Amino acid sequence: MSNAFSHPSDHSADHSADHSADSSNPLLSADWRMVMTAPSAFSSPSELAIHARQSLPAKLPCTAASVLREANQFQYGEHQFDALDIWFFCEAEISSDAAFLHFDGLAGVVDIFWNDRLLTRCENMFVRHSLDLQALQIQGIGTLSLRFIALDNLLAERRPRPRWKTKLVEQQQLRWFRTSLIGRMPGWSPPVAPVGPYRAISLEMRNPLRLCNQQMHSRLMGTDGIVDAVLEFETGIAISQVRLHVGDRAQELKLEQSTENRIQARGELVFTDPQWWWPHTHGKPHLYTAFVEVIYQQEDKSVSQFFALGELGFRHIHVIQSNDDFHLHVNGVSVFCRGACWTPTDLLSLNADESAQRRMLTLARDAGMNMLRIVGTMVYENPIFYRLCDELGILVWQDFMFANMDYPVGDLTFALNIQNEAEQFLQRTQMSPCIAVLCGNSEIEQQAAMLGQPPALWRNAFFAETLPQLCHNLRPDTIYWPSSPAGGVMPFQVDAGVAHYFGVGAYLRPLDDARRSGVRFTSECLGFSNMPDDALIDGMLANGVAPGPHPDWKRRVPRDNGTGWDFEDVRDHYMAELYRVDPMRLRYAERERYLALARTTTGEVMAQTIQEWRRHGSGCHGALIWFWRDLWAGAGWGVVDANGNPKAAYYFLKRAMAPLTVFLTDEGLNGLAMHVVNDTPNNFDGELELCLYKRGETCVARARQHITLAAHSSVMLRADAILPHFLDTTYAYRFGPAGHHLAGLHLYTTGAEIPLCSDYHFTSGQDLATERDLGLSGEITQETNGDFLLTLQTQRVAQAIYINSPGMTPDDNYFHLSPGIKKAIRLRAQQLPITPKVSVQGLNMQSSVKCQIHLTPDPSAG
Repeated sequence: MSNAFSHPSDHSADHSADHSADSSNPLLSADWRMVMTAPSAFSSPSELAIHARQSLPAKLPCTAASVLREANQFQYGEHQFDALDIWFFCEAEISSDAAFLHFDGLAGVVDIFWNDRLLTRCENMFVRHSLDLQALQIQGIGTLSLRFIALDNLLAERRPRPRWKTKLVEQQQLRWFRTSLIGRMPGWSPPVAPVGPYRAISLEMRNPLRLCNQQMHSRLMGTDGIVDAVLEFETGIAISQVRLHVGDRAQELKLEQSTENRIQARGELVFTDPQWWWPHTHGKPHLYTAFVEVIYQQEDKSVSQFFALGELGFRHIHVIQSNDDFHLHVNGVSVFCRGACWTPTDLLSLNADESAQRRMLTLARDAGMNMLRIVGTMVYENPIFYRLCDELGILVWQDFMFANMDYPVGDLTFALNIQNEAEQFLQRTQMSPCIAVLCGNSEIEQQAAMLGQPPALWRNAFFAETLPQLCHNLRPDTIYWPSSPAGGVMPFQVDAGVAHYFGVGAYLRPLDDARRSGVRFTSECLGFSNMPDDALIDGMLANGVAPGPHPDWKRRVPRDNGTGWDFEDVRDHYMAELYRVDPMRLRYAERERYLALARTTTGEVMAQTIQEWRRHGSGCHGALIWFWRDLWAGAGWGVVDANGNPKAAYYFLKRAMAPLTVFLTDEGLNGLAMHVVNDTPNNFDGELELCLYKRGETCVARARQHITLAAHSSVMLRADAILPHFLDTTYAYRFGPAGHHLAGLHLYTTGAEIPLCSDYHFTSGQDLATERDLGLSGEITQETNGDFLLTLQTQRVAQAIYINSPGMTPDDNYFHLSPGIKKAIRLRAQQLPITPKVSVQGLNMQSSVKCQIHLTPDPSAG
């Protein structure tokens, strides 16, 4: 028996193919060029020839912006891509064996030419367009050209007006065009509209046996995993047998003739007692490789051909919605969903490679994030993203690409277009266990309600009927939710269903509003202007320009369009509340102090709010930060900067979101509550320690007790229950001066010297006076894997310790440390060999005093 291995392809849908720009894909590796012209300056490629000398090389997939970047000609705001016709072209050879030409994503309204012959116009950047080359009689050597038509000209054409207008975009007619809102949202994103072939272009060769369609669904039934499969083959060959393989299990499928040249293979594979797929915080995200084996006769020999189907996981997802709740369960276990609203790893190309995406998603996983939301203002991510989320155990809340606008779903052409878009997305991600929630849109219901529209207009038929039915048919293993936010009397009220919560944040509410508001699940929250580090600031600003009111800085501070304030104003409000300072005076008089407080302010506020929602007994079951990574350099909403480096806020969130963690909450007259959360699949057995400190140095009380916590559980203990006597742990009764100023809570494994995790409560406020010497000291040892371990201790309370280690990345930063407690930080070298140079700086240390760390070799490291 001979055999061959193939990947599935389809001229109507992209199932999961991950095309790479290499020699195996001749159209991606071809000598593509790009040229930008005035609108309608040329109607055919031959007329364009006079501009060939002005063209730039283009490495696909790409956009006009990423082409300019590669040529060192890109500047934000210099090119208005929607105002131009943008051409991409290459010389190509189409052999007689070529069957289809696939365009996996074309950002813009684009005409496709072969030489001067117009083949088709594509009008949806979110769908795969395919051309039947044999039907079009295209072969030989010629020029393949793509003309992306100036969107501004198309927007100027008269069309019916919407029933309401949104301030999210300036041009309301964008609702007619299936393109991303990135670059078209003033105040939200840089002015870089995506235009170009941002997904792969490929040739599919003729094959006597072709997998042209697949429907694969995995589910749990009791302890068994079930895979339902319907596979359709286009062939003139007599197929004798089809076997579905999942892991080490196989099942023969039943064959049916669907049309003259198409055969369907369908059946059900039962996988007894499989390993389940879990979000990484709660277990292992186990995956199984799936492929199909097709057996047929060829020249009196039995031949097997194999088609890779991808990887799948077995998991069950349901959501409890009784009493206005939104409470996600995975495999029967309650999951507090925490993470961020995802932003593209490469804003300019919208198609980051695997290494870049893996680094970003690994950072998110390591921060304890178990859910990311793809927002309706962005793009559907490329196949690499979903595959990595499957592998890393990160749930995905997936919006369809609709946001804020009154889309013309009553127009038949538009309706069929968006239905095809939804079907294609669901088909190409049908095996991804990471996708948990499919959401119709972002803020359409909220927008309509806030503008006074009647409830009947909040949700149209597409989001209420068509889309949920498609999701049920093609992804029955997921949850459908009509809009983010939605639920309750008004879509934007936060105590029912899914909310966008900015009470703590844009609306300047006090921190206790997070509890008072009764948030159930917030798919968007805690948007702040998060300050990046000095290196990024120095790299983006000209000499003499400092963060503040200067236009070069302010244009990159996020704001809601039309408001008289921005999110830097929001951050400064909470800085004044937390540290009792005047941010405006600090900004011009003590710049370094201002930047330091700006970094820790948003981290402290976010961490305390997440802890409030994660506390034992909370009615909140999920919180997704707005958002993951800055779209351009500056103090954007991202907890990761535009270069992909964590900001201070990232580390505060990492501690608050950890699968195993402790934290304190202020319960007023009831004293401090100690919370221990164990999301992991393992029981925990260890010790809990509470220490109270006076004036940053003297420990006035210390209590330690054994604690056992089951997997997937949490517990709350009263501080007064383990202390020897009443100590007014929150300084609520105020009988005289405070008996302590800081409480530290630490969780240890039994017998350990260094705690696994800690949390601190500043009883008298966080405005600690700066001191010359805190007695901070430490040492470094190198481990056998090349990492370095930094161990710190202090004689006086050190606030928000910042580790500066050029060439190395710490696994924790901006943390507090109290006397008598050791803290171990792992430093990962970005390149080896390296001689570590580490300095530390506390928020309450004078800037001129730094603790130098000297290397102590570890003998076991060889």
